[in-house]
Amino acid sequence: MLCPPDDPACKYCDTPNDCGPAGECHSWTCEENSCRPVNAPARTKCSTGVCSDDAVSECVACVAYEDCPHGHCKDHVCSRCDDGIQNGYESGVDCGGGGACKRCLGSACSTDDECKSGICAEGTCCNTPCDEVCVSCSIAPGNCSPLPAEFADTSGDPPCAGNNACNGAGACQTATGAFCTSNVECISGRCVTNRCVKPQGEPCTQPEQCADFSCVDGVCTK
Repeated sequence: MLCPPDDPACKYCDTPNDCGPAGECHSWTCEENSCRPVNAPARTKCSTGVCSDDAVSECVACVAYEDCPHGHCKDHVCSRCDDGIQNGYESGVDCGGGGACKRCLGSACSTDDECKSGICAEGTCCNTPCDEVCVSCSIAPGNCSPLPAEFADTSGDPPCAGNNACNGAGACQTATGAFCTSNVECISGRCVTNRCVKPQGEPCTQPEQCADFSCVDGVCTK
């Protein structure tokens, strides 16, 4: 039985044999009738892993992440990054948590190799390269998604800006208010007198976007 070292009334042993059997990672001494463990240094190799850093050291699977080459360590248990379940410190299935586990979708990154998906786009672990015009991995972090309609994507190659803008579905079309020759060119789907326009009741930011050149309180009117 282990006595509290600071309890002067504790007199549970006369010899170390009174303290119980020694383990792989600890033995016992009897000091002033108190059982005191003599621990092996933490992370000393033992039969099932390493010696723990507990008050009475035991042989456990791990103490530090380095003890788990295929995952990470939590509560002396190694969690693998390839077992198909979310466990340990993982923030997703087989991702996050540090150690050998790579980062989950939506996590910050600087290189592809940091991500479970193998793709780092715009500083975020993404599900696809997301390098086409009018899409981004920052709208729904981790998922390549279309940029909003009428958004000018200057990062594209070529850029979708000037008389063009994103159509909200991942493509570049003629911006509302710009010159057009047919309906299919326009984000709004309407080309009236060589101008992409919105009908009455649609949101607007400038009169040129409206069929009747009237934008009042952010809405096309007559």
